[in-house]
Amino acid sequence: MASRWIHAPRLHSPLTGKERRVGWLELFYDLIYVATIIQLGNALSEHVGVGGFLVFAGLMVPLWATWTDFTFYSNRFVIDDAPHRSLVFLQMFAIGGMAVSVPDVMEGEPARFAAFYTAARVVLVVLYARMWVQEPISRDLSRRSVIGFGLGALAWGISIFVPAPWCYALWALGIVLDSTATLSRPAQDLAARFPPDGMHTTERYGLLTIIVLGESFVKVLSEVADRGISADVVLMGTFGLLITCALWWIYFDDVAGSRIRRERLSVFTWIYTHLPLTIGITAVGVAIKKAVLMDPGDTAYLKYRLLLTGTLVIVLLSVGLIDAVTERRAAHLSDRTRVKARVITAGVVLLVAFIGQFVPAALWLGGITLVLGAQVVFDISMAPDVVDHHHEAMHDSHAMLDEADAFDPESLDQGVRKRWDIKDVVRRGAPNELRKDLYFLFIEGSWTQALLGIGALFVLINLVFAALYMVEPWSVTGLEQGGFLEAFSFSVQTFATIGYGAMSPDTAWAHAISIVEAGVALMFTAIATGLMFAKASRPRSSVLFSKVCTVHEHHGVPTLIFRAGNARGNEVVEASVNVAALIEDISPEGMTMRKSVDLKLVRSTSPIFTMSWMVMHPLDADSPLHGLTAENVEQRLDRIIVTLVGFDATYAQQTHARKLYYPEDLRFGHQFVDVITNLDDGRMIIDFGPFHQTRAVDPGPEGQGPQSQGSGA
Repeated sequence: MASRWIHAPRLHSPLTGKERRVGWLELFYDLIYVATIIQLGNALSEHVGVGGFLVFAGLMVPLWATWTDFTFYSNRFVIDDAPHRSLVFLQMFAIGGMAVSVPDVMEGEPARFAAFYTAARVVLVVLYARMWVQEPISRDLSRRSVIGFGLGALAWGISIFVPAPWCYALWALGIVLDSTATLSRPAQDLAARFPPDGMHTTERYGLLTIIVLGESFVKVLSEVADRGISADVVLMGTFGLLITCALWWIYFDDVAGSRIRRERLSVFTWIYTHLPLTIGITAVGVAIKKAVLMDPGDTAYLKYRLLLTGTLVIVLLSVGLIDAVTERRAAHLSDRTRVKARVITAGVVLLVAFIGQFVPAALWLGGITLVLGAQVVFDISMAPDVVDHHHEAMHDSHAMLDEADAFDPESLDQGVRKRWDIKDVVRRGAPNELRKDLYFLFIEGSWTQALLGIGALFVLINLVFAALYMVEPWSVTGLEQGGFLEAFSFSVQTFATIGYGAMSPDTAWAHAISIVEAGVALMFTAIATGLMFAKASRPRSSVLFSKVCTVHEHHGVPTLIFRAGNARGNEVVEASVNVAALIEDISPEGMTMRKSVDLKLVRSTSPIFTMSWMVMHPLDADSPLHGLTAENVEQRLDRIIVTLVGFDATYAQQTHARKLYYPEDLRFGHQFVDVITNLDDGRMIIDFGPFHQTRAVDPGPEGQGPQSQGSGA
């Protein structure tokens, strides 16, 4: 019987195609975690060090567990009545109690924290017990959750009466018992029977990540407000906020454009990797607060350097692990490359911690910002050309979404359809191993991109080796001040085998690093030389195609004609041209598809192609385009595809060119103007100025236009 106080719960299944949206109560529930995470950050800020960080990370585990387990409860069950809201409010109060008890744990008094955590777990057990009673379909899932979370709550409840440090063993036991409700084999089988909603899950973890990222803004702005605005504070604060923005970019670029792989344990890896990610981002916020307090001209304290760089390494490796179990659609590079980039960036950030003892704090923090900025640039370079989040969501829900035709906004008023090139096709769902790699991007990219990429890698490698030399100060003789810039100069000399003689390795450590650097330099030089030669030796086609095709009578037969020219004028021998038309074909069974048909040419080969070539296809009775007119061209023809292949005598390699013609590119009743004439001394001249120009047909004696337009050479 319906009641305004009590509603019947309902099991949500994503298999129905209905999305589970984040509710208002869930968003309100998250607010208590904002306060709790700030409390944890403040506790770490007062106890910076290995011990303080371990306690901080340990306290984050039960806090994160309460949020995760409630999130999956809300994911699977749809209920919003007075008892449900009251229980959620009660759990929020318990989590608030955990927050205010954090300083007690730091001081060695954990009983109150354990009591509040036990209360929060008991509330979750009651929520699942209600589902066990009122929602019979998922009773097996609810029973396992009641048992697992109940045993965990019991272990934590007993720990209230056990003194430290023995109570922490019961805490660990409680977390292990909690995990049986989600990670055990029977729990995984139940998760397969009652799968969570993927869109709701990624949205919830994205919101949690935003919460912990927001702590950095809160701490930086609070410090600026306390100390007042000055040039030093603004400089260091700007670096800190840029680091936060870079972390947001790195994480949400992956969440928005990726899906979890359908492999065993991929979902659980994705979920539980968010625990170290949350720990790392929260600690980064604390480290950024400490960085704002630094004097830009002084050297940063070691413990603050290690806190910032160490937690950034945790964040980057966590994101890399998330990347390893996700698949990004339509990206330019493979997912393995993305994972490697995270790991390499983490290693570079770790080296920056050692560089910090030799450079001012502003330069050290700016270097970290630059490294993360380079990671953002890498993400942009490998991002899909088109990211349609709505399409991604509908795809995951097994819905169909038709692609809309693309139009040029500037030509809408004229009703002209914008035609995209074949290379602009958006590819979705390509196998990971068949996507582009770095070699492909280097060869296909511009020379500016190639030179900048090699130059940036050269500088990065030398920065890394300079940092390694500085691990043992004064390990290189000839350094006047023992600074990082001098170590960088020595690294460049070693890397490039310059060897001016003023600096040399002096210790076993420096000798070992120089040996490794020499090997890396040999490989780098070989790879860079090969890439540069491969790019420089590629023949670039100089074939110029006319922008339009003409259709007019030639020898009494309607003929499709376009023009090709060799703009460079070198010898292209044994040239051949192939022309195909893409038309719509309807089978007797009613299946409609686009079919490519070859168009027979008057002449498809040329022994030497040095000037221009009039390519002709008669629209006779044997032509697939027989009867083509200006009135029916849009209905009968999608496009004409032209390829020209020949041997370039200059490069001694094969060269090729292609061209697409669309229905609007055909000029009926027109012919090309003449571009080839003779000079007074008998030499021929080809004028590419009017190469694309046409004029209305002026019938000759036999209905033929001018015949001196260069139809062969």
